[in-house]
Amino acid sequence: MVIRGRDFSSWDLRLIQEIISEHPFTTRRKLSLLIAEQLDWRQPNGHLKDRATREVLLRLSQKEFISLPEPLYQLKEQSAGVKQIHFPEPSMEMVGRMDDFATPVLAVAQNAHDRQLWNYLVEKYHYKGCRVIVGRHLKYLLYLNHQLIGCLAFADAVLQLSARDQWIDWNARQRQAGLARIINNVRFLILPWVRIRNLASKLLSLSARMVPPDWEAYFGCRPLLMESFVDKERFTGASYKAANWIYLGQTRGKGRSGQKYYYHGKIKDIYVYPLIPVDSLRRILKDQGEKP
Repeated sequence: MVIRGRDFSSWDLRLIQEIISEHPFTTRRKLSLLIAEQLDWRQPNGHLKDRATREVLLRLSQKEFISLPEPLYQLKEQSAGVKQIHFPEPSMEMVGRMDDFATPVLAVAQNAHDRQLWNYLVEKYHYKGCRVIVGRHLKYLLYLNHQLIGCLAFADAVLQLSARDQWIDWNARQRQAGLARIINNVRFLILPWVRIRNLASKLLSLSARMVPPDWEAYFGCRPLLMESFVDKERFTGASYKAANWIYLGQTRGKGRSGQKYYYHGKIKDIYVYPLIPVDSLRRILKDQGEKP
């Protein structure tokens, strides 16, 4: 049985059933940790795949292979943790050309204050607002000449994306093994009073150099490919094109909620940026799924 790209053998399923029966009063989270450890299902940085295991358990429960304990609470709505922050907007616009300024700085939001500031700015000024980013992610505050000019975030790749998967030319097993080497540009915000020609493409080019080593330092895995989605009704994608991102096509207007996909009708353009030569990228990503 294949779930989340992993082939669960009859031995795996029996082991899961035994662990659940041996721990009838254990919480779902503790069960997922126990099972992930027994299956040795880990992220590239060595951490157990807790969230992925919980999703597997939910699917097995839905198929009536197992019976899970009742959840401790019902999750109604994920809070992005947006707090009101005193952030005075400048009285004058920041205008000019990139040649008039120093190189922008991408600073990881490492502490609570930086993360709250990032959340506040994205909630107030980004058209999609601030939502909970599930899984691995890095948030950045962007500075130019010591002035805060925007926000950026990268997170785990989308699980399934037809145009990307066809471009890489990998199968389901290879995709599941190689997804850890792809990161998704989930937020990109330049504050509305910042109007500097070519700034967006400059920031995207810098992110291709700065984010991969940061990601490796935090999560123990070096990204090989970046992906992003551009709302074609709002943006042309010109900054991605100028930064040499590759246009792959369009999404099918579907979203994911829990285990189900639904149609929302919002078509987006898909862009990717290879961090190594394309031939090597495809070979390495496909080889991930062939390792024993």
